[in-house]
Amino acid sequence: MASDRANGPQSGFTLLEMLVALSVISIAALTLLRLDAFAVRTAGDLDESTIAGIVAQNRAVELWTDAAPPTIGNSAIGVENAGRKWRVEQRVAQTADDSLLRIDLIVRPESGRGQAALTIIRPSR
Repeated sequence: MASDRANGPQSGFTLLEMLVALSVISIAALTLLRLDAFAVRTAGDLDESTIAGIVAQNRAVELWTDAAPPTIGNSAIGVENAGRKWRVEQRVAQTADDSLLRIDLIVRPESGRGQAALTIIRPSR
């Protein structure tokens, strides 16, 4: 009987089957790791874009509530918000109605990615 077991079909995996299975699992794990890194980077970009939008809204409120209208033309200032430094570019132009100004704001972080754009209309006087 002992000789019947030795000559009968064997169950289990061969070394080659184990190597192929390990390779497939490794490739799948690396793909998931890269996907996770992409998700983290995208979340960081979204965070910066959101805060850039808040900085743009803050600047718009400052421009809207200032008694003196801004000068026509392009300018840029640096501000700090949420512990980060931002560059706020503004373009002020006349509209078809002389009593109104169009102000375009673009906010970008000094380092990093993401940006926000905002346009407001305010009285020119």
